[in-house]
Formats: sequence, structure tokens, C-alpha cells
Amino acid sequence: MATAVIFGAGNVGRGLLGQVFSEAGMEVVFIDVSERLITALDRDRAYVHITVDNESRTQVTVGPVRAVRADDAVAVQDALRDAAVAATCVGARMLPAACEAIAPALCGRIEAGRPPLNLLIAENLHDAKTRVHEWLQAKAPALTDAVLESQVGLVSTSIGRMIPAPREEIAQLGEAAIEVEPYRFLPIDVAAIRGDFPVIPAVVADPGVPFDYYSDRKLFLHNMGHAMSAFLGRLSGDTYVWQAIQRPELRALVRNAMVESASALAAEYGQPLGPLLDHIDDLLHRFANRALADTIERVGRDPRRKLAKGDRVLGAHHLCCSHGIEPRHIRLALAAGLRQLADEEGVTPTEIGALLAEQGLARDEREAESVRDLYEAMADGFDIADLQALLERPFLVSAIP
Repeated sequence: MATAVIFGAGNVGRGLLGQVFSEAGMEVVFIDVSERLITALDRDRAYVHITVDNESRTQVTVGPVRAVRADDAVAVQDALRDAAVAATCVGARMLPAACEAIAPALCGRIEAGRPPLNLLIAENLHDAKTRVHEWLQAKAPALTDAVLESQVGLVSTSIGRMIPAPREEIAQLGEAAIEVEPYRFLPIDVAAIRGDFPVIPAVVADPGVPFDYYSDRKLFLHNMGHAMSAFLGRLSGDTYVWQAIQRPELRALVRNAMVESASALAAEYGQPLGPLLDHIDDLLHRFANRALADTIERVGRDPRRKLAKGDRVLGAHHLCCSHGIEPRHIRLALAAGLRQLADEEGVTPTEIGALLAEQGLARDEREAESVRDLYEAMADGFDIADLQALLERPFLVSAIP
């Protein structure tokens, strides 16, 4: 039986990659640092995987699987030497450490004369492929540009499935049990594939569309809309994302922001707008998944990172401006995120102004004023009528050169 090696037995590893690799007929080898997960996966050689939406609940067992400690260099090298495909989904913070384990194992595989290996990079990190390339070379100089180019496919992916932390009742089904939504498409950068690639039904490998389109669609539609739902839901006093998005007035605000972003994506990549609008409505339906019980706290946490330049909110804002599209509702997402940042970290109005300037929002005083007005209007929650009045105020953004 062919094997698939996954660095990271967390939510994405068990919730998506482990499932689709297993369904493709492969044994799944997880490499992790969690003693709890390693023990459970190696003992049971399988785990419970539950798919839920508002109408159904499907429980299956994913297996065969086994687990390896990340610091067991020999076991990691043995696993990677014989793998048909590999993936990393450890999180941006742990990715450099994962590369420390991957680099010597790749060298061992290459020395053993094994065929090229494709490493799917399933990380929420901008330009993760370049970072992984650099970290691998830093740990193993033998992995020159020429060697990596011919022997290793560093394949970017776009992870769209929502996988919250397991609830207590799910954990009772097993230490490694996981709960996910039905969405399971996995777009990958087909141009990066080296050698043979196993047939995996969930994988979307479209050579006719630049992979950046899929990664930007995930960041500027899914992530931006999800974060905005959480930012506004917090101000509405909601606990779950589905509670926020079921409010018609709040849902309309989020959808309008996503349409602004979709219009910019269509212009940037020369793609039709219609499928993007369909994708928006599907995302909103998925956000309303009560059974998944995704919380406002989880989706909205770390607003400083989510409001960083180039990330989901300001990245979408910049893309709109670059195509002469007014990001009126995206500015509302920014203001709501800034309000959460102020509430959680005690950021002062002066610091907010400095942050806007730092992020390039002070090029036009009218634009900064618009964000500040929306921010101040949400000081004690928000009133939809007041926000609508501010959003409808005439304002025109010039295209960024």
C-alpha cells in the first residue's frame, strides 16, 4: 500500500488531508510533536472523522494510519523515503521547525535514488513555498536550487475547509476524533508538481488558471468575509458565527464586502464574476452551519494579524483600489477589526491613526476619515442605520498606481 506522510496531525492534517489521502487508498503517516495524538493514532491505527451541516451528520473511520515523533530522525527519514506524497500543515509558527526534520529526510530519500517527491504546503502563510525553499536549504545545503527543482515539488495549496477545534462531545469519541464541514475541494499549484502525482479525487489541479487566483480567492473572499462576520458578530453579542450571519442586515454587509473583493479578483485574474458570486453565496451558506458550532472567538482572534498589510482585509482593500473599485464595505471590516483590537489591547485613537498611516490608509484623508467614523460609530456595539448612513456617504477612491 502506498503511503502519504503528513507533517502535522492537527485540524487540517486529520480534518482534510488525512481523509482525502486515505480515500485515495493510501496509508497515512502523521508526524507530530503531540504525545497525546501520537499515542492515540499509533494505538488505534485509525480515527473518527465526522462531517456535519444543518441537515446531516456523517461519521466514518479514517485508516489505516500511524504516527511518528517529529524528533525521531530515523523514523521520519524512513517514512519520507517511501512516501508517494507528503504534506505539511503544522502552522506558520512551527513551519521552520518542521523543515528541520524534512530537510535531512529529503536528502536521505534522494541519496536512496527514490523518485521525486511532491510536498503539499498547506499553511496559512503568504509565500509559504519560498519560505519552505529557504528553510530547507538552510538546514541542508545539499538541497541546492537545482536539486530541489528536479527532486522536490513544493506544491502550494488552498485549504478552504472550515475545521474548528473539536468540542468536548467529539473528543469523547477518541483523542484524535475531528469534526468538519462538507466542503472538501483542495486546489493545488499544478505547475509545481514533479514526477508522478497520485490520483486524489478531492484535488483541484487546473493548469488553465494561475494558482494565485485560488490562494487570493481564499484569502480575500473566504478569510476576509469570515473575519468580518466575526468582528461584527462580536459587536452584536453573538457567540457563534452562524448567529451573526443569520442576521439579514449583518449578512448583507458581509456579502457586499465580499462582492467588492470578488469584483477586484475578477479584474486582476481575468476571470468571470458570476462563479465568484456563486462562491460568495456558498461561503455565506457555509458560515451559517450551526452544527459546526464555529465560534466568534476562534474566527476573530488575533485581529492584529488579520489586519496586517497584505492580509485578508487590507489585502482585499488594496486589490480593490488597484482596480478603481471602491472598498466601501471592506473599510467597515477594517473598522470593526480595529474596534476589536482597541477593546482587546487598549489601543488608543491616536495609535489607531498611526496604524492607519502605517498601513497606507492615510494617502487620502477622506479615506482615513471614513474608517475613523465607522470605528467611532461602533464604540458601543453598532446601529445598522447609522452604519448604512456612513457607508452611503459619497466617497471615491482613486486607483493606486
